[in-house]
Amino acid sequence: MATVAHGFEVPRAVALLAAAAFSLWASVGLAQARPDSIPRAQSSLAALTLRPGDLVGIRIWPDSSLSGEYPIEESGNVYLPMLGPVRAAGVPLDELRDELRRRYSQSMRTPVVSITPRFRVGVLGAVQRPGLYHVSPTLTLYDVIALAGGFRVDARQERIRVVREQQVFEVNARRALELGEALSSLELRSGDQIVVPDRRPFPVLQVASLGIQALVLVVTVLNYSTR
Repeated sequence: MATVAHGFEVPRAVALLAAAAFSLWASVGLAQARPDSIPRAQSSLAALTLRPGDLVGIRIWPDSSLSGEYPIEESGNVYLPMLGPVRAAGVPLDELRDELRRRYSQSMRTPVVSITPRFRVGVLGAVQRPGLYHVSPTLTLYDVIALAGGFRVDARQERIRVVREQQVFEVNARRALELGEALSSLELRSGDQIVVPDRRPFPVLQVASLGIQALVLVVTVLNYSTR
């Protein structure tokens, strides 16, 4: 489910995963609210910002030994070879890239720096493998659902909800697939929670099922901490 990068201290990883799990649980009730209008897609990923728990893939040339995938810790910093802590949470990707290029240029000549973000998204409800996933910002909503094993047979594909902080967006995946429309109209962002309802007639049963999934995720995270 969720990916913990090598070198990420276990207590800190557990804290971030547990916070994300509780966020999933809190999203269950919010997903029942009236949906908001889908925001317009950004023209560039340069302004994309990340948050603690996300991963940053960094490639450095000419010294490829400095390259790797690093987690953003709860402090908002990412710890990089040679540089130590660098503020990454809430910093636009283009600004983060410029900062890394500036700091690495102090020890090497004309470094080339590329950044590939992977942010954390939760998937709950009528999918095969609900949980937390680190995904590329280039993936669509349907791509992430595919990572979660795809829809269950009882999924209400026409009522998918994406919970983003205090907003809820509804996507009709069934219509999009039938008409050949793209599912990229809603760009996913760090911390998004995808809720796929099932066809049970009573909403309270659906809420209970989603709550149980979130609880199982919390227990899994806590068990991880005792290993």
